Amino acid sequence: MLSDAARTEIRALMTRYPRPRSAVLPALYVAQRELGWLPNEVLAEVAALFDMEPTEVYAIAGFYNMLYKEPHGRFHIEVCTNVPCQLRGAEALADHLKERLGVDFGETTADGNFTLDHMECLGSCATAPMCFVRRTASNWGRYYENLTPERADAMLAELLAMDETAFVAPMERSPAGPYHHDHHPETNFLLARIDKPGSHTLASYLADGGYAAARKALGMDPAAVVEEVKRAGVRGRGGAGFPAGVKWGFLPKGVFPRYLVVNADESEPGTFKDRLIIEYDPHQLLEGIICTAWAIQAHHVFIYIRGEYMFGRLRLEQAIAEARAAGFLGKGIFGSDFDLEVIVHPGAGAYICGEETALLTSLEGNRGHPRLKPPFPAVAGLYGMPTIVNNVETISHVRHVVEHGADWYRQWGTERSPGFQLVCLSGEVNKPGVYEIPYGLSLRELIYDYAGGIVGDRPVKSIVPGGLSMPHLTADKLDTGLDFESIQAAGSLLGSGGVIVIAEGTSMVSVVRRTLGFYREESCGKCTPCREGTGWLEKTLIRIEEGHGVRSDLDRMARISKYIEQQSFCPFGPAAVWGLQSALRHFRSEFEAHILATNPEEEKPPVPVRPIYRPYVGVPVANVLDD
Repeated sequence: MLSDAARTEIRALMTRYPRPRSAVLPALYVAQRELGWLPNEVLAEVAALFDMEPTEVYAIAGFYNMLYKEPHGRFHIEVCTNVPCQLRGAEALADHLKERLGVDFGETTADGNFTLDHMECLGSCATAPMCFVRRTASNWGRYYENLTPERADAMLAELLAMDETAFVAPMERSPAGPYHHDHHPETNFLLARIDKPGSHTLASYLADGGYAAARKALGMDPAAVVEEVKRAGVRGRGGAGFPAGVKWGFLPKGVFPRYLVVNADESEPGTFKDRLIIEYDPHQLLEGIICTAWAIQAHHVFIYIRGEYMFGRLRLEQAIAEARAAGFLGKGIFGSDFDLEVIVHPGAGAYICGEETALLTSLEGNRGHPRLKPPFPAVAGLYGMPTIVNNVETISHVRHVVEHGADWYRQWGTERSPGFQLVCLSGEVNKPGVYEIPYGLSLRELIYDYAGGIVGDRPVKSIVPGGLSMPHLTADKLDTGLDFESIQAAGSLLGSGGVIVIAEGTSMVSVVRRTLGFYREESCGKCTPCREGTGWLEKTLIRIEEGHGVRSDLDRMARISKYIEQQSFCPFGPAAVWGLQSALRHFRSEFEAHILATNPEEEKPPVPVRPIYRPYVGVPVANVLDD
């Protein structure tokens, strides 16, 4: 069923990687473009090209939600209903689209034009409510942001009016976005250029002194670059906060090849900082990549970008082509004897691939399941070789440390959290966006001085300081500084810097229910506590929200969540339940009040009726409740 052109394209993709199997996901995108979905016959053809068993490819395609296993409408509309969008009216937008199209989630309109679905976080939390629209006969899609019912209707009309060639590339957002990064001009480095016309182009970047840091790094001893980053104290911005230079130092001496993998799979709800750099200053990232690759002596770099970031992927590929033409990438970069190849590798919709070992497993052409650590990737990572995995923002900081030095960087922040950071602010604030601030700035300053306070002047109820997976903080913690140590002392974690603000009057039952829905949806299914436990917790929360809960449910959820936290294979398990556990600690009275208001007699739900089967004939003989 694949055309000759598609087969040729897939074979070309296979040559880009040190091991051809890494091209499986890109190949499946090519195959999906042919028919708009992936029937088993096409999956079998892809398997044959890679000399794999068809069942292996079936399993890979079934893992990622951007690979369609059944036909969709001409346009696939996915409404983000995750917590940051939920707080800005996403559920009302979803209801409007359902009514307007006459379909529910998972259904296609009778004319075949639209398939409607809900979606997990799309990295557009400051422009909620929003949706992602993909033309199923292509590999491109667009974000539609700041939607109202009227704008949603206009979106549908625009889509219907498009011819088959009009939707071949993402649309640049205009304006660039609600980014309020100018409150601290002395730390405005990572976002300094994003509002300039043509900020994504090489000409603009060079005009602002771009690639001077890369030239400087190539003139230094690689170990000196590592030491400078270590001395600066640059910490990982992907969630763990581990010092980047220390991580680089774990590479075993004399073992080659080594790989650098840039984690651009920005899927943590409430986090959307990396998307700004990728879309509006990609050369800043590439310069940081050059500095890092030289420091660790890696000749191959892979940027693993989440599949929904189609516009960002286009911008990265354009920037790489410009840098290659200028001699900044490829053979003998900047006239040196150092070769460097950078490959953009798209994911296909799997939150777990933000975890570094799951990302590596996916990059190798498998389902994105996490690996046991140790060994850590620095010792045995991609293809079993030493590998450094760093976040987009982390790598971008490296470029500035190399240019200005460790002492310059340490003039901001705190002793243990030096420098500055990008904070993503979303939820019920007046000015959501990305703020570039020094470590240590208080939550109160961020919310009230920078973001203009709370919508409707309501009091703060809860703050999630580091992305949806982190424990909630209450309003009495508003004077806590935004640095790793202060947030941990307050009872949470800074994580990826995604600050979600929840105001009084918003139901914590609803927020926690939607949180568990996300983790149930995104569990990779590898281990039982996470796979089964998240679904059980979500069902319980739905039952409570719908008025069939009892107070003993709260103790039961607290107990079950501890098993998930302590016995899951990877950090996903703890992340899945920290929000619930902290909400039960801080807002238990609200859960109890909801239960007593909606089910005052605390009537227990009926026990499910299941028939008993004779194993040798397979027919029901009695009911469990009759025995």
